[in-house]
Amino acid sequence: MSTSPSPIPEPSPPPQRGSGRGAAAAVGAGLLAVLAKFKGGLVLLKGLKFGKLLLTMGSMFVMVWFEAVRYGWLFGLGFVLLILVHELGHGLAIKRAGLEAGYPVFIPFFGALISLKGKPRSALVEAEIALAGPIAGTAAALVCAGIWFATHGRLWLALAHVGFFLNLFNMTPLPPLDGGRVAKLFSRRAWIVGALVIGGMFLATQTPQLLLIGLMALLHRPAAPPDLAEVPVAQRRNMAAHYFGLCAFLAAGTWMASQMLGHGS
Repeated sequence: MSTSPSPIPEPSPPPQRGSGRGAAAAVGAGLLAVLAKFKGGLVLLKGLKFGKLLLTMGSMFVMVWFEAVRYGWLFGLGFVLLILVHELGHGLAIKRAGLEAGYPVFIPFFGALISLKGKPRSALVEAEIALAGPIAGTAAALVCAGIWFATHGRLWLALAHVGFFLNLFNMTPLPPLDGGRVAKLFSRRAWIVGALVIGGMFLATQTPQLLLIGLMALLHRPAAPPDLAEVPVAQRRNMAAHYFGLCAFLAAGTWMASQMLGHGS
């Protein structure tokens, strides 16, 4: 018997002021109320043939519309596709682990989630599934940055920036964010080395997400999983290297894209 689904949420960027902000907020609040009221109906829909795909496509369309009201249709579509790639990264890792992944569901204000049916066989596998999302999302942001270099279209630079920003935010070591699922593997020594890397990158880029990651690591270190001793030390170190390396790369990407946007390039 499968365990209850374990959602992996992805946050949306904080709203900015705009003419459609009030209407968008009202729609978002209404949507949440409908979701709460008809939760059983959503469960039933997911059980129908093609129901999961319909739920994904419908929620994706709503998310595109929601972002389009605030930032325009092209940005809204690109933003949702960035989140979709992130979720597909989780989904592929889940499949690779021999587990069943649900279809992505998009929720305005919150981003998206993908359900994990079953339980990873180890804390290492869970960390690999969690890290796969930010890795895929980073690749998508790099594609946007590459298109910007080729075309100098400001839209692509904005999408690259938000892609780097969101994936870095998701690395915060606080459950249920992806970073919280990865950081459970780290030893105290790994946190010390990682803090030096994060601190150095913060001094170089002044990226606020790095400060948030550092503070969360100090104030809320994730509890070690029961099977931590079964994970080889070499694999734990490798995971820490990937985590802190990706944090540093995303911080650099966020800073560079922000600088270019500020210069009007």
